[in-house]
Amino acid sequence: MTAAALLLLCAAAQDLKSETVTIPDTTFTFEMVHVPGGKVKAGDREIELKPFWISRHEVAWEAFERYFSSRKEMKVDGITRPSQPYEPPNGPMGTGRHPAVGMRWHGAMGYCEWVSKLTGRRFRLPTEAEWEIAARAGEAADGPAGMADVAWCKENGAAKTHPAGEKKPNAFGLHDMLGNVWEYCLEPMAPPEFGPVLRGGAWPTPAAQIKFATRQPINPDWYDRDPNRPRSMWWLTDGHFIGFRLVQFVETAGKSDPSKVEVGEFKVLASKGGQTRVSGSIKNGGDKALDEVELVVSYLDAKGRPVLEDKKVRPGYTKCYPVLVNSWHDGAARKPLAPGESRAFEVDVPVPYDLDEDAEKIGARVTALQFSKP
Repeated sequence: MTAAALLLLCAAAQDLKSETVTIPDTTFTFEMVHVPGGKVKAGDREIELKPFWISRHEVAWEAFERYFSSRKEMKVDGITRPSQPYEPPNGPMGTGRHPAVGMRWHGAMGYCEWVSKLTGRRFRLPTEAEWEIAARAGEAADGPAGMADVAWCKENGAAKTHPAGEKKPNAFGLHDMLGNVWEYCLEPMAPPEFGPVLRGGAWPTPAAQIKFATRQPINPDWYDRDPNRPRSMWWLTDGHFIGFRLVQFVETAGKSDPSKVEVGEFKVLASKGGQTRVSGSIKNGGDKALDEVELVVSYLDAKGRPVLEDKKVRPGYTKCYPVLVNSWHDGAARKPLAPGESRAFEVDVPVPYDLDEDAEKIGARVTALQFSKP
């Protein structure tokens, strides 16, 4: 990041907007902080990001538990809850304002959908680029000076999570971007291959290993003790150091209409390790350019209905983003989709455990979109 960009970000941090959001029908609230966008390094590339909102704290255990208890009435895609972590000798983890832990990527996405339905606003996980610019808050070094002041890590974490906001915030007013728990990001580590990516380090991570740019895939050892076969897609048996926070995109430039985005031309390319690689295409049939398009891609049953989960409560769907201007990854997805323009995409879809023989087709529906601002 250039010195000029650093100064601009630091100046912007002095006057950041924030908002408290209440989750309807609950007593829970959370704060969203406006990040003005800017440039961030992605490997050897520099990415220009559009503004967005990000939650001041990681999602709390108490709120995630409420999501689980109301999942059926809300009809969100999938069922999940955080696996109850062990109780360390120094105090509890799975309670109150401690961060929710133990869910897999589909569970974190389900929570985002639940909050979106209740509030009438659109929330999702941060892209890696959004996460990193929010974590750095104008800092150009590999990590912050005085790690112990801002992060719970191996040296000071007492082998457990800690309630939100006990450490100093960064220059954007965000707490626990580093340490406490690893945080899920939106896109896979190496798309189109399914494989969630984590950022930020956690309470078991040595301080010397916590850097703004550190990326971490899911370690198979974290669900090795899972008694289910096939293993759960919803929770990690030993993932008591993995959580997430929310992002909301900038205000939409008008009311969105998903029916204006055409989805089709599906082809099954290959199957491996419980995942099916498929390709497809989208077309912007509207009269406004799009900055973001979210698809739910799944198998279809014999009647053409999406198979969102099987009898073992394993997901049969994934979400992908053929248009995502704040994407971490290079490629066509980072470009807005103009009116009349088409774009191909590929994605891995999990295979339901008890998939019917007739359910051989793949389908998709648009679940969210974001117009480009004039």
